[in-house]
Amino acid sequence: MIPEDVIAEIVRRTDIVELIGGYLPLRAAGRTHKTLCPFHTEKTPSFVVNPERQIFHCFGCGEGGDAIAFLIKHERLGFMEAVRFLAERAGVSLPTTRGGPGPGEADSRLPLLEIHRVALQHFRENLAGADGAHARAYLAERGLSREAAERFELGYALPRWDALLRVLKQKGYPDKVLEAAGLSVPRQSGSGSYDRFRNRLMIPIWDVSGKVIAFGGRALEPKEVKYLNSPETALYRKGSHLYGLNVAARAIRERKVAIVVEGYFDAITLHAHGFDHAVAALGTALTTDQARLLGRYAQTVVLLFDPDAPGIGAARRSLEHLINVDLHWRIVLLSGGLDPDAFLRKHGAADFQAALAGAQDLVEFFLDRRVSGLDLNDPVERARAVDGLIEVVGLIDSPVRREGYVQRVAQRAAISDRTLLEAVAQRRSRIGRHEAKTAPAPAPVVPPTAEEQLVFIGLHHAAYRERIAAAITPEEIRDPILQRIFVEFVQHGRPASRDGGARPMSLQPAEVQRRLSALWAAAGEGEWTPAGEAGDAALAQMVEDCLARMAARRGRAQRTMLRQALQAADREGDRERVLKLLSEHPSIKGGDKTT
Repeated sequence: MIPEDVIAEIVRRTDIVELIGGYLPLRAAGRTHKTLCPFHTEKTPSFVVNPERQIFHCFGCGEGGDAIAFLIKHERLGFMEAVRFLAERAGVSLPTTRGGPGPGEADSRLPLLEIHRVALQHFRENLAGADGAHARAYLAERGLSREAAERFELGYALPRWDALLRVLKQKGYPDKVLEAAGLSVPRQSGSGSYDRFRNRLMIPIWDVSGKVIAFGGRALEPKEVKYLNSPETALYRKGSHLYGLNVAARAIRERKVAIVVEGYFDAITLHAHGFDHAVAALGTALTTDQARLLGRYAQTVVLLFDPDAPGIGAARRSLEHLINVDLHWRIVLLSGGLDPDAFLRKHGAADFQAALAGAQDLVEFFLDRRVSGLDLNDPVERARAVDGLIEVVGLIDSPVRREGYVQRVAQRAAISDRTLLEAVAQRRSRIGRHEAKTAPAPAPVVPPTAEEQLVFIGLHHAAYRERIAAAITPEEIRDPILQRIFVEFVQHGRPASRDGGARPMSLQPAEVQRRLSALWAAAGEGEWTPAGEAGDAALAQMVEDCLARMAARRGRAQRTMLRQALQAADREGDRERVLKLLSEHPSIKGGDKTT
């Protein structure tokens, strides 16, 4: 195990705003930063990052914790993976230990990540060496500079059956782990395995944080399958990642626009020509997970698929199943039957920018003759084209967005809004889509209990910690999670700041992390405690009021126990004990009249 003090140092050296800002588009909001929560669907940002406490918390779904907890949840890392990632990032040397993994740790991804790192280094060395001359010539033919190859860390797999295997086995990795990484293939006859990628230009695929998780291989010989990709592994699911997002994220966030293309080289060439907000879909159609990933950075997505039948089909399929993802969709069909890579190399950046400026919206795209195959000047074919578009518009769940598209179709096809709305309603009824019911009234806000307020004040105001800890006992706090926080952070006085040497939050159970992050984040939102010039006096009064409420509850509990004891003694005929209880506690004779 890594010692707690080392983990605490790693967390202390990590700026959580900078870390999370590398994954999500944070916006400053007073003392905190906010964004849409990546852990549940929402339209109003409730995900808060607090730089003072170095924690995150979502007031919508309740997720919260420190930098380690964020990586575990967002990147699906194990505990030790997250610690090692942050240690390397922060420049903290980890001690060599033989201890087991951290809490809840399944450290299976670490070897796979390391194998991909070694493989990338091997491929890049091959491309730079004498054996890589053919691959370098291929890149030159495509007009890609050495700088572009370096930026996208391109490499070369040698035309041998075991070139990479030898390198990895020398480092002690067994066949089963190499196969699990997707870089080797077991032999169908006999034992052993061989390299999956041979004599191919190698394109690393990264996750959004920049770790290599898979590869794409471009054939250099015409007789081979043009592209060979890593299979899905514990690291890689192609429908959940976007090629080049780690490189493009900053530009997408600044522009609020993302360009989505089909192929690796489409994206690379776009970046080489200054369109640094481009990513590739890693498949023939954009998935819902990929669209939601883009939604963390962009408001508008420009789909730029190949203008042939498969490319148009991919764009159409993408739009049909992503129609309810709340992004502004635009589509570009390049002229001349050229893909983005070929178009840029032939016509240049200025013509490409002009094509982007002429991007179609959803209605224009579906009515385009290249897509529908129908002539809008012919009344019969126009009606068929509109019928096809109604099939798509009918899938839109938001009535406001749906009516907006209906008006757009009516304008473009010279058909009345009323007619189209009736047709869309019939379509929705036929496919079983119903209007969303009116959202129920929000649940009334429940004020914090006395113990919640006291724990909150004890966390944030050290001057009151001793008074609170002396006045109540842990047993009086009925919520077990809140009781644990009280004992550790209020009664024992553990500091609650990033520089105070507190035990890292991520070493706490998940339910404690969520509750603790909520208590810390609430201060940044101005909740629960008074502010202004009279804040100190009001805070002192709040502490006394809460302690009085706790004392009253304690008194009621004691009287209930005494009454129960009195009733038991009376049932048993123990006259002496009845008289003794009444003599010692005369207030219980007439019942509890306090509230």
